[in-house]
Amino acid sequence: MLGDDVLFICGSDEYGTPISIAADRNGVPPKEIADRYHAEHERSFRSMNIEFDIFSRTTYPEHTELVHDIFLRLHNQGFLDERTMVSPYCKTCRRFLPDRYVEGICPYCGYERARGDQCDHCGKTLDPAELKSPRCVISGDEPEFRETKHLFFRLSQFSTKLGEYISKKEWWRQSVRAFSLSYIGEGLKDRPVTRDLEWGVTVPLPGYENKRIYVWFEALMGYISASIVLSRIRGDNELWRRYWSDPETLSYYFLGKDNIIFHSVIWPAILMADGRFVLPYDIPANENLRMNGQYFSKSRGIGISVDDALSLVPAEYLRYYVASILPDTGDSDFSLADLQDKVNSELISKYGNYINRLTSFISSNKLEIPAKAGPGFSESIEYASEFLNEYRKLMDSIEIKKAIRRWVDFVQAGNSLFNKLQPWKTIKDDRGKCASDLFLLTCIAGIMTVTLSPFLPASTERIWKTLGSRETMAMETAAKIVEGKVHFRPVHEKIPFEPLSIDLRGPNSLDLVVARVLDAREHPDADRLLILRVSLGSEERQIVAGLRKFYAPSDLKGRRIIIVANLKKSKIRGEESNGMLLAADDGTRSRILEPAGNVPEGTRVTIGQYSYNGSGTIEISDLSGYSLRVGLYGSGKAATATIDGNTEILIAGGDPVVPDGDLPEGSPIH
Repeated sequence: MLGDDVLFICGSDEYGTPISIAADRNGVPPKEIADRYHAEHERSFRSMNIEFDIFSRTTYPEHTELVHDIFLRLHNQGFLDERTMVSPYCKTCRRFLPDRYVEGICPYCGYERARGDQCDHCGKTLDPAELKSPRCVISGDEPEFRETKHLFFRLSQFSTKLGEYISKKEWWRQSVRAFSLSYIGEGLKDRPVTRDLEWGVTVPLPGYENKRIYVWFEALMGYISASIVLSRIRGDNELWRRYWSDPETLSYYFLGKDNIIFHSVIWPAILMADGRFVLPYDIPANENLRMNGQYFSKSRGIGISVDDALSLVPAEYLRYYVASILPDTGDSDFSLADLQDKVNSELISKYGNYINRLTSFISSNKLEIPAKAGPGFSESIEYASEFLNEYRKLMDSIEIKKAIRRWVDFVQAGNSLFNKLQPWKTIKDDRGKCASDLFLLTCIAGIMTVTLSPFLPASTERIWKTLGSRETMAMETAAKIVEGKVHFRPVHEKIPFEPLSIDLRGPNSLDLVVARVLDAREHPDADRLLILRVSLGSEERQIVAGLRKFYAPSDLKGRRIIIVANLKKSKIRGEESNGMLLAADDGTRSRILEPAGNVPEGTRVTIGQYSYNGSGTIEISDLSGYSLRVGLYGSGKAATATIDGNTEILIAGGDPVVPDGDLPEGSPIH
């Protein structure tokens, strides 16, 4: 929109271990899993009206060619050397395990499902050998550590250059810059660039036929290889060089905070070692997105997917809302109720209402808008000129959320001006002034529309046509509008917005809550029942459970359990039961369900992304509709429920709900 020469690229990083793990578990080739995910990614971007110059893949041959080229260049210059290291080896699987094939307890924060490369809970980068109680995610067995040879990238050699490079980037987000410098200050360690795995880019050196290049090293090169693929598609094989080898190029990397170090430290070090390509100009990494107080996590079923969101709201509304809450400098909360409110109060009531009032007034009164500005226009439009300057600065500095906030303020000011000018009165007394005022108000509508178009491209295109300008929607056009040099011929058409009404209750009517057993005793009149006094954090309750055959009262005291808190009260053999606990049963054993993580009593349990909809009490027969069963989750088992036709994991505080003993997959939960 600024008239700059821009290459907008993205792609699927396909040689990661999650794909090979999924392939191992499903007994299919990794490429089949990669194809499935790539198609899913493409569909999601299309559905959100996001268009790249190319959406590439790291499985393309062009990527392998580039990786081999950079790899050999670094090897020949002495930046890669062979070393012996100790790696986890699973005797059951009979192979060395890549880091993500190993999970265990984080040595820093105690998180029980830390991966061999990183802890998702505290963000620390890890080595599998650091984990406490490590286990293979495929077999579940504890690996042993054996020696193996690998090539290492001498990252430590770049500490000084990287520190100088980042220190000069004063325009970077403070969190990105500070985190990167702190990471360097802790001391950079050389990193292995090869690993024992069959899935990945081959190593172009003799003796390494059974190893592959590490994904952290080669996936970063996908930005350049995507540009090469695009060049070949466009029939200009040198096109990519004009971006990546031109020192005037400004390269921006958009990512989440968990990828900062790879882009601010490791990727620049690789580029420095190679010496042929431009370094990152800016890395506007975002913080975390939360939903219901928990961080979005696809692997743990927390949050809402694009497909699920689009089943509730149009893509344009979702684009607007996500941009307006973007976690650019701090964590943000995604809420369907907030989405509905922002769309209705900002997009429709302010902007949509302004466009509708303006075009309907002009159309109903059969008015012609002057072809050029009249006297006093420059003074009247001055506040719009100030807005454009501020908006441009915010967008240039990637402060998206602030830019939208400033846009909303501008739209509000436009509505106030409309009310102040009162064209419905001046049309009766002074049609000349009325026409001049409407020229101003239409110019303001044009600026509103141009500056909203990056976020709502489809809707603003339709509105731009109703304003009747022959100019394109670009910042240059906005500048001409401020100068009074754009002629509008508005026509009245229905605005492309409908008020949003989301059924915020959702389909989950189970109020599942983590409870702690305060006391347990045997039922005096039933040899199969136990009477439990439990805490839900804010209240205590008594429940009756048929677990006496499997648990002694002392086994349960202090334990955390999952109860259905909105089950209709009942009396069981003369004792009140205000709720029911959940337990899995394979026909011979019953095992209570408990949260895998250390969460407090009172924590609400979601079914995947589905929170309790507050629908009131339920009968015990209602539970059968959710088909509660034990299912697979990572290397273990977890409680699942069927909702909206999908099988979802029960989640408590970001971690799965699990049986406290091993039971077969498919065991029912009662």
